[in-house]
Amino acid sequence: MRIAIVDDSRLARLELKQQVLAIGNVELVAEAASVKEALEVLKQNTVDLLLLDIDLPDGDGFDVLEQCQGLPQVIFVTAFNEHAIKSFEYNALDYLLKPVRQERLEKALSKARVQNETLKPEKRIFIKDRDECYFVSVDEIFAFEALGNYTKVYFDKASPCVYRPISAIHERLDSDVFFKASRSWLVNTHFIESIDAMENGSLQVTLKSALKVTISKRQSSEFKRLWAL
Repeated sequence: MRIAIVDDSRLARLELKQQVLAIGNVELVAEAASVKEALEVLKQNTVDLLLLDIDLPDGDGFDVLEQCQGLPQVIFVTAFNEHAIKSFEYNALDYLLKPVRQERLEKALSKARVQNETLKPEKRIFIKDRDECYFVSVDEIFAFEALGNYTKVYFDKASPCVYRPISAIHERLDSDVFFKASRSWLVNTHFIESIDAMENGSLQVTLKSALKVTISKRQSSEFKRLWAL
């Protein structure tokens, strides 16, 4: 698991770095001391998990999450407890208070490893969108739609949004079931009810609940390659 640490205190970064490396099976890929440095780190490196302080000299940890493209998983590490509720609105895996106890950090990293596992069709997932909560099986979901750093999840009961980029979700899905229709859409092929060929070479699929999704011309060729006789 590739980890980056963001904290404006050099001593705090050093202490957290030593704690992380003591756990093993991790790679510390970068450190940052500000929002600007954190955004550059995320731009230049593949990061699975961000250990993120909230109070930074040029903003806060939430600024990092709002401005970066392709969010990794996030665990907040801070001296302040008043932002805990807000942190989970950003889909944070955990919220650790300084000084961080080693066993508490190990538990948080274990949670991150579980989150990196493939989402099998039968696995049930928890989704929270504002005040609404859902608990659905992956195989009940018939599409995902990218909305910036958010992703809209379509299933029978609703279509809530989660604060997670579609690229991160795509990495965890079963490629035999979910197909990347375009940069903005992932579709569950089990819910395709009809397919129409478009004049420009793309395909338009109709999913459950009459949801229509266009498969880009490039991805249409891939779709045919994967499923044609």
